[in-house]
Amino acid sequence: MDSQFLLKIYNKQAKMIYFYLKKNGCNHEDAEDIVQESYMKYIAYSSGVPSDKALSYIFTIAMNEFKKMLKKKGKEQVISINDFRFWNNLSEDWDTESSVLNTETNQEITLTLECMKEIYKQLLVLKYELELSYKEIALLLGMKEETVRTYLFRARKEFQKKWRSLHE
Repeated sequence: MDSQFLLKIYNKQAKMIYFYLKKNGCNHEDAEDIVQESYMKYIAYSSGVPSDKALSYIFTIAMNEFKKMLKKKGKEQVISINDFRFWNNLSEDWDTESSVLNTETNQEITLTLECMKEIYKQLLVLKYELELSYKEIALLLGMKEETVRTYLFRARKEFQKKWRSLHE
């Protein structure tokens, strides 16, 4: 195991996995623990994993650890679409009506995402909330870039269909 390679992956990608976990409702301490545990498992079992698949392997471990943690705690996965907090809203020049509409829209988006396949939900959050490129998403999930494009197209279509049915 090349320690420089592992350090490079960790410095570049651990934050991305951490923020993805946070967007999915994981608290700070648990997200840090999951990222660290994922890299520890990768180190332990990396001999059978090609280096070009390292990130997707680590991401998969992190998602499995997150799901195990939710199951253990008896919680549901909650997607956080917007991290505006109460004090941030007060400090901005938003009026009350805009703030309420923004909150309602975020709740509707979350509800729509909850009705979708897990892979579509992941892709939409990675692309539009974390603003990753197709190439970065492909690397993270261990897919071909064209597959990511195709799945994102399907995810957008499914989201539009569910959004329309929610508003009819």
